[in-house]
Amino acid sequence: MSMQIGKGTLMSATQVTDQGICASLKTPAQVQPEPLLRPKKAGRPFPSKNIGPLKGPVDAIATLTNAPIEIAFQSVLATAALATQHIADVETLAGDAPLSLFLLTVAASGERKSSCDKLAIKAIQDWEAEEEPGYRAKKAEHDFQLSIYEDLLRKARKEATSEGAVIETAAPQPPDVPIRPIKLLSDPTFEGILRHFEDGDPSVGIFADEGGQFFGGAGMNKDNQLKTVAGLSKLWDAAPLNRTRASVSQATYRNRRGSLHMMIQPRIAETVLSDETLKDQGFLARTLIAWPESRIGTREIVVSDEEEEKRAIARTALQAHDQRLAALLGRTDERHSNGLEVMPRRLRLSAEARTLLIRFANRVEVEQAPYSSCSHITGFASKVAEQAARLAGVLTLYSDGTAECISLAMMEDAIALAVWYLNEAQRLFDTGFVDPNLARAQKLLDWLKVKRPDSPFNRRDLVRNGPSSFRDSKTIAALLTILEQHGRIRQCTGGALIGNQYSNDAWELSDRV
Repeated sequence: MSMQIGKGTLMSATQVTDQGICASLKTPAQVQPEPLLRPKKAGRPFPSKNIGPLKGPVDAIATLTNAPIEIAFQSVLATAALATQHIADVETLAGDAPLSLFLLTVAASGERKSSCDKLAIKAIQDWEAEEEPGYRAKKAEHDFQLSIYEDLLRKARKEATSEGAVIETAAPQPPDVPIRPIKLLSDPTFEGILRHFEDGDPSVGIFADEGGQFFGGAGMNKDNQLKTVAGLSKLWDAAPLNRTRASVSQATYRNRRGSLHMMIQPRIAETVLSDETLKDQGFLARTLIAWPESRIGTREIVVSDEEEEKRAIARTALQAHDQRLAALLGRTDERHSNGLEVMPRRLRLSAEARTLLIRFANRVEVEQAPYSSCSHITGFASKVAEQAARLAGVLTLYSDGTAECISLAMMEDAIALAVWYLNEAQRLFDTGFVDPNLARAQKLLDWLKVKRPDSPFNRRDLVRNGPSSFRDSKTIAALLTILEQHGRIRQCTGGALIGNQYSNDAWELSDRV
């Protein structure tokens, strides 16, 4: 699929070939070994030229952490969505939508996920810390006024129930509850989110640099998963949130906003992306996913005057990001008088931006037809035009919190990003669920190719010296069986010398590998 949008080609499906893993070695006399895993397609280059006002902090975090730019972008974008979602709702092709974004970042341990998040959310944590003393003072005053209210209420009830009483005054009213200045929720259940919205800030971010705790926690267990993902989908839609538990009073929370950013490891991601409940409830269809190539092994520390200057420039750019977030978080004019609901204004599309968005939406619609490039991700593809409008709104308000209209240039950047996310969804959902035993067998095979390319090995050798993640005889035996069944290794006829000992049970890599 290719698409001409705005000034250039922004959309192209990842090219797929039918060549086997060992196609270059294939001869008519050979039978190719059965593949262990479907290769994950390479991702398209990240459109770093289309991140608009976020470029400064994204480049800064990537420079300071040496992390993939995609991870830095996800962290910065999540904070920008959190800081702007209370200010305005954006015009889309199907009515207005919140600026809330759901993001999922997939990367292995050591990819600097936590470092990126720590730098990106610093201003939000600082805002919470600065607001806390004022909240404590308001809470003390509230508790005092509440005690007076309760005394007046008891007195009024006593007078109202006395013989011949005539009620001449209105019932006393409780004092307004001060708003808890908490914007970051790290590992909540959906009940916990509702509990926060009783007296907490109405615009929150559900952020976790170890998202496995969320997907493996109480809120996502067998009994709660459906309720949690349905509730989160409503939060993305900015729909009213209902609490209907028998043990507590019924309540409805309106005009709340929530963005989400979960960072998870690849093995957890494979389970999440194949989860039927997450698909059926539309959670994955609402989520922008990034799974960048690893940079581990290439991040050598460079000590030079030039490098130190780059880092100094990065720190300055990050300070500007912190100041920008603080200014956006400080805007409280888009709030209901009680502080518990947001009252966002409308962010319009310019005529040119709307025309471009329509062209984009129509092109994606065509690609959802049977056997077309997006036919297997229609849930995500059907929402990608709205995602583009949300992205354009976040970029616009991050640049100028008083903006009233989305320009053509901002929409072009937003569509470029939406196309990139669409291609990420295409390749990741193409790969599908990976059997964990096959994944471990592939890991062992990769190790053998590097460590034992031309020498035999046995279970004893691999238990002692093999990959540290499975150094036990039972696991090694099972993985060797898988590799032998798939034609990746073969037993050495008559055994082999391994180290300085002869072994009757020995294997070597197959010639076809």
